[in-house]
Amino acid sequence: MEKGVGLGSPTRRRGRPRDAALDERILEQVVVLLGARGYAGLTLDELAARSGVAKTTILRRWPSKAAVAAAGVERLALQSVDVPDSGALRGDLRALLHGAVETFVRGRGQFVPRLLREAGHHPEIADLLYTVIHTRRQAYRRVLALAVARGELAPAVDQDLLIDLLIGPTWTRLLITRDPITREYVDANVDAVLTAFDVGPARAR
Repeated sequence: MEKGVGLGSPTRRRGRPRDAALDERILEQVVVLLGARGYAGLTLDELAARSGVAKTTILRRWPSKAAVAAAGVERLALQSVDVPDSGALRGDLRALLHGAVETFVRGRGQFVPRLLREAGHHPEIADLLYTVIHTRRQAYRRVLALAVARGELAPAVDQDLLIDLLIGPTWTRLLITRDPITREYVDANVDAVLTAFDVGPARAR
């Protein structure tokens, strides 16, 4: 490997600059197709036709079906995560959880639970799921950092455990029990976790 060139380093391309609008169109369509077909039913031929491009155009940007699917899921995950700052941890966590429910239960990310079920047959799906989980966990970590700064949460708290306890019940209902996920349920979940972690009021600024 050449000095200064790593896995995350941008590569210098020759020829015309990459068309960002075209990339967005392809990624928009891959999300639509994942929702309609699932990962198993997604084909690069149909993606190319719906995007109005040649299949080779997609493969010049992403080397495989798994890669373009992961890029589309990452784009969706980033679009669906607005880190709130209501001034209190309770409000911030409720906003994040309600946002997750709107995206993955009722919104454009409804295909993500199907991806979880398909993962056993398509190992490459693990990368797509990691993208969603990692992106959303980062949002929770930023909210918890704000709470630590406000004095609501002890700096030494086990943040991974707190996040697991927050999101676990929702995904259990989504993937296993199929019980309804109401706003009241989400709020009660947040209240229970904050009580368990003895979260106090924010300090006056």
